[in-house]
Amino acid sequence: MATIKFILQSKKENAPIYLRLTLGRNKDIFRKTGLLINPKDWSTKTRLPKQNFADNKNLSEKLKDLDTFITKKLNRVNDLEIINGDWLQNCIDTFFNRIKKDNQELHYLVPYGENFISNLDYKITQKGKKGVSKSTQKKYRTIVNKLIEFEKHRKKRILLKDVDLHFRTELIKFFSDSGRLSDNTIGRYLKFVKSICLDAQKNGIETNPQLNHFKGFTVKVPKITLSFDELEQIKKTTYNNPNHEITKDWLIIGCYTGQRVSDLLRMNSSFIQRLESFEFIVLEQIKTEKLVQIPIHQEVKKILDKRNGEFPPVFAKNIDSNKTLFNRYLKQVCKIAEIDEVVQGNAYDSKRKRTIEGEYEKYKFVSSHICRRSFATNFYGDPKYSIPLLMNITAHSTEKMFLEYIGKKPLDYGLQLAQIWANEALKEQHKEKPQLEVIKNVATQ
Repeated sequence: MATIKFILQSKKENAPIYLRLTLGRNKDIFRKTGLLINPKDWSTKTRLPKQNFADNKNLSEKLKDLDTFITKKLNRVNDLEIINGDWLQNCIDTFFNRIKKDNQELHYLVPYGENFISNLDYKITQKGKKGVSKSTQKKYRTIVNKLIEFEKHRKKRILLKDVDLHFRTELIKFFSDSGRLSDNTIGRYLKFVKSICLDAQKNGIETNPQLNHFKGFTVKVPKITLSFDELEQIKKTTYNNPNHEITKDWLIIGCYTGQRVSDLLRMNSSFIQRLESFEFIVLEQIKTEKLVQIPIHQEVKKILDKRNGEFPPVFAKNIDSNKTLFNRYLKQVCKIAEIDEVVQGNAYDSKRKRTIEGEYEKYKFVSSHICRRSFATNFYGDPKYSIPLLMNITAHSTEKMFLEYIGKKPLDYGLQLAQIWANEALKEQHKEKPQLEVIKNVATQ
C-alpha cells in the first residue's frame, strides 16, 4: 500500500519541503514540492506546518490537497503506467500548474482537457470557493469525451494552437451531424472548449490568436409549461399502467415544489421537517448546493396522504436511468391526458436524427424540466407571489435569471403594473359614482 509523507532535509531558514512516496519495502521516491518553510514552523509529529500563522495554515492545506491529488492519481493508475520519480514530479507539477514547455502532450487539446479535469477539485472559483460541483465535473468529462470522438472522426490530433474559428465551424458541424444535440447544447459545449483553452493559455501554453473570437451561443427556444388547468386535466385522467400513475404523482409534486429532476426524484419522507405548525420539504440542491425550504402545498399533501406519508417510488436505482424513464413516461402520461394543443417548440426528428423547431402537439415537448418551469411560470402570474418569494424556492440567484428562465421581460413588469393601476382606477371610479337617492313625490300621495 502506497503512503505519502512530507519531510524536511535541511535546517536552513528556507528549507525545501520534500514529498516521500513509499510504494513498498525499500521503494521510496523523493521529490521536492517546490514549497519552502522555516524548520521552526515545522511539526515533526504531524509532518505538516504548525498551525501558528495564517501562511502556515494555508501551506498545510496545500500539502493536504497535494496528498489527496496524488492518492487519486495512484488509485487510477493502469497496468501500463510506471510509477517512478518522473511520474511523481509530473503529478506535483500538474497539481501546482507548473507546466513544462517540453511536455508536448499538454500542447494537445484532449490531454490538456484531461489535465484540466484532474485539477477541478482544486480550482478556486470567482466566489473564492475551492473545487467545483460534481455536475460541472461531469459536464467537462462529457465535452472531453466528445472531443475524443471528434479526433477519431477527424483522424488527427488537435493542437491547442489550432483551435481557431475554422475549427469551431468544423466542431459545430460534427456535433450537429453526429447526435441528438440541440443548438443550445452545441453552443454550451463551445463555451466549455474555450474555457479549457483559456486555462492552457493562462499556464503558458501557446493558443490561437483567434481564441478571443471563439464563442459559444444560445438560441431562443419556446418555453413549454403546463398550466394549472392542464395539471388538473392530468390529475383527473385515469391511468391503467402503474408507472403512469407514479409519473403523474411525481409530475404534480414537481410542479408544486419547483425543483430540478435531480432533486425531485430523490425526495423521500426524511426530507420533511415541521416548523411551528407547517410542514416543509428541506433539501440541499445538487447543482447549486443551496439549501431550500419548500412549504408542502396541498396538492403535494394529497399525494403523500394517499401514499401513507411517503413519496412515490422511483423507476430505477441508477440516477440516469431513473431520469430517462421519467422523461419517457411523462410524454405518455400527457398524451393519454390529451395535452395535445399544437404549440411551437423543439422536437427530435428520428428521420433527420436531430432536434428541429416546429409546431407539434404539446405532449411531444414535455420533459422533466417542465416541472420546475411550470412552477415558476404559474405562480409568477399570481400577484400574491412576489419574485423573491419564488426565487427562495427555485434558488435562482437574481431576478434577471428568474425572468429569463420563465421567458419574461422587464416590459412584462410594466404591463402587470398597468393592469393593477387600471383595476385600482375602476375601484376609485366606483367609489366616486354618486349614489342617487329616491325622493318620494308627496304631491301624488
